Amino acid sequence: MTRINTNISSLVAQTNLSRSNDQLQQALTRLSTGLRINTGKDDPAGLIASENLRSDINGVQVGISNSQRANQIIATADSALGQVSSLLNDLRGLVAEAANTGAMSDAQIQANQLQVDSSLSAIDRIAQTTSFQGRKLLDGSLDFITSGIVDGKASKTVGATVDVAAAITLSAVVFSAVTKGTVGDGITVTIATGAATSTGNATITGTDVTINIKTSTSAASDILAAIAANAAVAAVISASAAAPATTATAAVQTNLASGVDGSEFVVTANSGGTSWNGAQIVITSGGAAGAETTAYNTTTNVLTVTATSTSTASEILTAINNDGHFNA
Repeated sequence: MTRINTNISSLVAQTNLSRSNDQLQQALTRLSTGLRINTGKDDPAGLIASENLRSDINGVQVGISNSQRANQIIATADSALGQVSSLLNDLRGLVAEAANTGAMSDAQIQANQLQVDSSLSAIDRIAQTTSFQGRKLLDGSLDFITSGIVDGKASKTVGATVDVAAAITLSAVVFSAVTKGTVGDGITVTIATGAATSTGNATITGTDVTINIKTSTSAASDILAAIAANAAVAAVISASAAAPATTATAAVQTNLASGVDGSEFVVTANSGGTSWNGAQIVITSGGAAGAETTAYNTTTNVLTVTATSTSTASEILTAINNDGHFNA
């Protein structure tokens, strides 16, 4: 006869004992860590919230640590600069004392000079040795230079190179860089003719821009339209149909007894600003043909061209253009 021996009471007791042991282990874990949530099964949603809080707390703690480190760097540099300031004050006192030549002997002045040399050496040593965790603080390695930003535009004027075939007057168009900094520095804008439509087209190669217009009589608005039609070009340069300050015409005087008539010249300033208005181009005798020289006086706003009575118009124009202040 087959029998199945069971002990229901024992099984129930074992189950209760196992459950109690698990609860005891959980309680011990919480007591040892000080945390209510130690594993994902303790509270899944709460674990997500606690980890986010833990991340924020760590970020704040690192930020506080960074601030403390910055304070330590500043304190180190400030202490060194305080020593430098003290030495500089001592130097000033020594110089003032040495100036009293009536009461100071040569030996005393020489002693002061030795102390000055020693102080200067100390200042150099402080500048070279002051460091924080291996980084020098006062030797100039942490200097910084700001450049390239003037009124929100690039510091250098965008150069416009005009194709010989195009006789359009660029004085009606002002080019400028779109982006702050040095991104727009040195851009060359070339104006050429030969486009099929009046509005023309604009292309960009690297940072150089080429604008094709239909004819030399195309309007300034055609150049603006060509730039606007190409997003890549418009992202680099912008243009406006406003006369720049570089159109100040310089009066031409001639001191030659017989030479080129000054009325043959049309001279404009290469740089912007009203300081060029009323400039004079004075042509004087001297030198040799083909070797004309120029001299510009910033005070009187006069450009003097030394030429001969046999100098040709092209030779005088070359001398003016080579000077760099004006374009003839």
